[in-house]
Amino acid sequence: MFNRVEYKKAAKAQLKGRWRVPVLSTLLTVFLLMFFSGALALIFADNINVNFDFVPGDFSFGVHGPSESGPFSFLICFVLAAFVLAQKRLLELMSKDPAPVSFSDFVDGLNQWWQAIRGCIWQSIWVWLWSLLFVIPGIVKWYSYSMMFYVMAEYPKIPVRKAMNISKELTRGYKGELFVTDLSFIPLGILCAISCGVGFLWVSPYYQATHTNIYHALKTFALDSKRISLEDFE
Repeated sequence: MFNRVEYKKAAKAQLKGRWRVPVLSTLLTVFLLMFFSGALALIFADNINVNFDFVPGDFSFGVHGPSESGPFSFLICFVLAAFVLAQKRLLELMSKDPAPVSFSDFVDGLNQWWQAIRGCIWQSIWVWLWSLLFVIPGIVKWYSYSMMFYVMAEYPKIPVRKAMNISKELTRGYKGELFVTDLSFIPLGILCAISCGVGFLWVSPYYQATHTNIYHALKTFALDSKRISLEDFE
């Protein structure tokens, strides 16, 4: 049974006494995003606004600027994808092993940068295509693909397309539960806004740790129901 409260409780337990590395990795990601956004501002002599936005399925950085910056905005998204996957790998490790983690554990995850970029492109294309039908189909498909990066975090060698197909199986019948889980983080998102984004450094690891636990639960459900097998992850 899907138990949102237990997944969030487990996330807090996994992070207890080990907040430093996830917070530092989030801070580094924010710093790089600000750096690239500042570069865009210099290149186009215009304002680039960087926000902390809450979107379905994840806490994300919003980058808004002139239309000419499109290619550079894609570059920012690709860099962000590599760092997000690295942090998911870090939290995947923390979900399985209570031992202390080091910043090198996060850095090791950056070796998947090319897989992260391909995953970002593949996921974005399909969400965009479904969004052409209407907003709601796009949101539904976002949740359908939401476990994709968690699959790649646990299985670094898995092909991107296979990871997406597994995500669709894992989330089948649980998209509503995932949506409600995201809604439960809105109060924390508001606190992040009140703190000028500082709270995001702690909320982001907590959010991702919660969804790491959800991923493991959905994987167990799917394996028990024989909708997927361990061979599918190879």
